[in-house]
Parts: sequence; C-alpha cells; structure tokens
Amino acid sequence: MNTGLDLYLVRHGRTLWNIEKRYLGHTDVPLLNSTVSELKPLKLQMEHEGLVFQYVFISDLTRTMQTLQIIAPHLVGTAVMDHRIREYHFGDWEGSTYDMLKDNPAYRSWIDHPERITPPGAEHFTVFEQRISQFVESRLLPILVKKDGMEPSTGHTQLDMAYPKVLIVTHGGVIRQLVSAYVQDRDFNSVMPGPGEMQVLRLRLQVDQLSGEIVN
Repeated sequence: MNTGLDLYLVRHGRTLWNIEKRYLGHTDVPLLNSTVSELKPLKLQMEHEGLVFQYVFISDLTRTMQTLQIIAPHLVGTAVMDHRIREYHFGDWEGSTYDMLKDNPAYRSWIDHPERITPPGAEHFTVFEQRISQFVESRLLPILVKKDGMEPSTGHTQLDMAYPKVLIVTHGGVIRQLVSAYVQDRDFNSVMPGPGEMQVLRLRLQVDQLSGEIVN
C-alpha cells in the first residue's frame, strides 16, 4: 500500500500576544482586527491555486476559527474542531516574554531541549506529542486507509492531484511537531511558521509506516 495526503498546515493569524512576543498556548486570545488584511494574500493564494479541500480540521481555540473565517469562509460549516491540535500548554510561563524569563536557567534549558524540560505547571512534551499523534491516527489515518489501492503519479514534483487535500488551521507548535514527527532529518526547532503562514506537508502511508515530506 502506498497512499498519501497533502496537509495544508496554516498557523492562525496574528494576535496581540504575538505582537508582544508572549508565549501563547491555551489562552483563548482573539485575532487582531488588522489580521484581516494580513491574511488576504493567503486567501488570494488559495483561490488562485483553486484549492479544493476534502477535509478541514481546526483547533477549538477562537483564533483558528477566526483565521478560517477570513481565508476560507465557505469552509466554516464543514470544519471539524479538535482540541488535540491546540497549541502546547506553557503552564506558568503562559503570557510571559523572553525578557521576563531569560535569566531563568530552566527556561534557557527548555529553549534548547523542549522535549526534556517541562516548564512549571506546563504540559509534558510527551503528552503534547501523544495528543497530536492521536489526532493523526484517529482523523488522518482513516482517510489514508480509504485511499488504499490508489497509486500516486511518479516523477512529479508538484502537488499530486491524486492525493486528498486536508486543510488544518492550527498553531505553530503543532505544525512544528507534525513536521518533526514525520519528516526525516527535521527536529522541532527546524520549523518556525509565522502567523498566517501555510506549510504543505505530504503525508504518505507505506507498508503501514507514516512518513512525510515538505512540498512547498
């Protein structure tokens, strides 16, 4: 079996906390009013490319729904909310800035090794990994299995029309974790999507093994 999905991973638009460079996890901060114009290029890109999404998933936080309402309002009615693709929970460091934490040795260690260090009151990184893995297994794997027997075209470097397109409006940490989990030689700190940016991850299922590649 060799099947695939093209995941269009969109980080939500800009919030006040993004502007202030505060750590923003589970706090339900809305988008800035100016984000409508900031997200317009992404909306136009999606329209220009004629993207048709068979599946749409968003986290259950306000800023992802607001982003979807701006970039693809016609998809709001079909979007499925899933709390497992929320941002990482920063615990006591939620709402803090680098300048507020920079003299904390635990914070310095966490920046270098987020998978080893857990901020006080925060989500353990393995829990974060597990919930995103569970999202993939319960939401995306069934779509891949449904495509059993469909062989992709060979020799193509552009996005393959044979693969279903899945729009996922989520958070920076979730996108980083998806890429690091499935793309060879990528770690969590190698991907830094900005607010309102889109990353396309091709996820393949080969011999019951999931692997991915960045295709844009």
